[in-house]
Amino acid sequence: MARSLVTLMAICALGLIWTTAAFASQGSCNTQLTHIANSRAVSAETLDQSLFNVAVLHYVNIERCNRGLAPLRSDNNLIRATSQHSRHMASNAYVSHKSQQSGYRNLQDRLSKARVNYRVAGENVIKSFVFAFNRQAVGGDRANCRFSYASNGNPVPRHTYDSLAKDLVALWMASTTHRKNILHRDYRRAGATFGVNADPNYCGTVYAAQNFAN
Repeated sequence: MARSLVTLMAICALGLIWTTAAFASQGSCNTQLTHIANSRAVSAETLDQSLFNVAVLHYVNIERCNRGLAPLRSDNNLIRATSQHSRHMASNAYVSHKSQQSGYRNLQDRLSKARVNYRVAGENVIKSFVFAFNRQAVGGDRANCRFSYASNGNPVPRHTYDSLAKDLVALWMASTTHRKNILHRDYRRAGATFGVNADPNYCGTVYAAQNFAN
């Protein structure tokens, strides 16, 4: 098997009120995640949503810190707002801000169900993989989940929670609309979750969502 892998992304943001307050950098931006995030591999069988949220927020806040913006804090209601959607995307193998699930059809529905109070809010969604293909051509034995990079033959590792979060945030930052959510000056809170579709072609496809609010 040899193919090129491209991560798919989509974005939606609700901008109701905009302010122009600036924030000073919150000290050093070169913080480190805990050892467990660096060492624990992502597995379709056991999803650690808390660790994923911490890891994604870590890299989002590095981007904000580098630009003198206030860090976002984790919010349980926003985590809840993403949970239904990320699991539904994974179960049905799609990436979108719209859903056919009654009561959770759009971001406003999901925020309302999770009882999120907000003036401005936004959502980033993304599709990636359990293995760190890094958008490179790969070959190998997919039946046994053994992949190798076509360029050098090196084995493709599974993502750790650290490497997955770092890669997702980098992809979001490379997209203008995703980047606007991450660097929105009004946002103060965020929450992220993910689901995994077994997907035999890639031995696990990741579907993630991160919500933001003031």
